[in-house]
Amino acid sequence: MRVVHKIRWSIEHRGLVGTLTSAAKSLGRKLRPPETRAPHPFDIQNGVNTDGLIPGHDLAIGHANDRFIAGYAAIAPSRFLGAIAKWQASCPAYAIAQYTFIDFGCGKGRAALLASQLGFREVVGVELNPALAKIAVGNADVWTAAGKAKCPIRISCGDALELEWPQGPCLVYLYNPFGEQVMRRLAEKMKMHFSGHCSDLEVVYQKPEQATVFADGFEMVWCQAIPMSEDDKRAELVADPKDESRAYRLANLTQRSPASRIAQK
Repeated sequence: MRVVHKIRWSIEHRGLVGTLTSAAKSLGRKLRPPETRAPHPFDIQNGVNTDGLIPGHDLAIGHANDRFIAGYAAIAPSRFLGAIAKWQASCPAYAIAQYTFIDFGCGKGRAALLASQLGFREVVGVELNPALAKIAVGNADVWTAAGKAKCPIRISCGDALELEWPQGPCLVYLYNPFGEQVMRRLAEKMKMHFSGHCSDLEVVYQKPEQATVFADGFEMVWCQAIPMSEDDKRAELVADPKDESRAYRLANLTQRSPASRIAQK
């Protein structure tokens, strides 16, 4: 059954040709001697465990949305910080201290840790896989004990579609967490929840493989390939220099004057 699940997941995410190509590459890797690799410098410097690459089919827990998990890889710190800086420069409706930062599919919590240093009201990481969520909690405890968190960090283990939204403005953060079906449902929930107070929602989406989901009802504020530091370039497992980052707002925010927004491709 595990093999069947892996094949189903791969076809869902890669298609038939991509699945066959991936299988050939996987066989090639198994025939080569195993490689040793040091953890990401971020983990070494901070005493946490956020590194690694886990395919989505290995994160299955028997949930109905298992096949839509995109897999685990942590965002490059320099790319995350660059995207948040660009978002802050794009004239959001409120000061950063009024936003709750919500990372859907937070994995081991690297983005949540970084966000907690930036002055958000609160940081919430949402993760379906209990093992990853447990690691994220441990990382948050280490980070907080070291005095690096400037706001509370809360890790919620559960379905992203069932999150009880915090009150007030929210910055939703996405690092390619889900396949299209779950992403579309999450986008619909965002539109419903914030329909009466649209200026309370901001979205930063890095490696936006399901960007078409945001074509209906959202305004793309900017789109850019955020550069990585040299350390990140050397350490990253899957990041591509061409990977885009995007920011979105609910569409009726276009009523703001053009001078109050930055729209850059």
